[in-house]
Amino acid sequence: MTIYAALAGVTPDAVLAQFAGQGFGAFKPALADLAVATLSPIRQRLTALLDDRAAVSAVLADGAARASVLAAPTLAAAQAAVGLQV
Repeated sequence: MTIYAALAGVTPDAVLAQFAGQGFGAFKPALADLAVATLSPIRQRLTALLDDRAAVSAVLADGAARASVLAAPTLAAAQAAVGLQV
């Protein structure tokens, strides 16, 4: 019930009211349909990313290079503080 509420963006009380008296047989397919609909765009994006691994690797390498530049002063200060100047 709480998973349905989170996926639907409603309160658990609203889910209880929606499915009151219907039993689990009505709730289970509704939850499955909502989960599939919610996760489908994520799956499609993941599939697209996996189809172009070179582009993902390039983005990760670029991010690592930029992070290294940004972190260098902090890393140098930390190393100096503990006596590990390189």
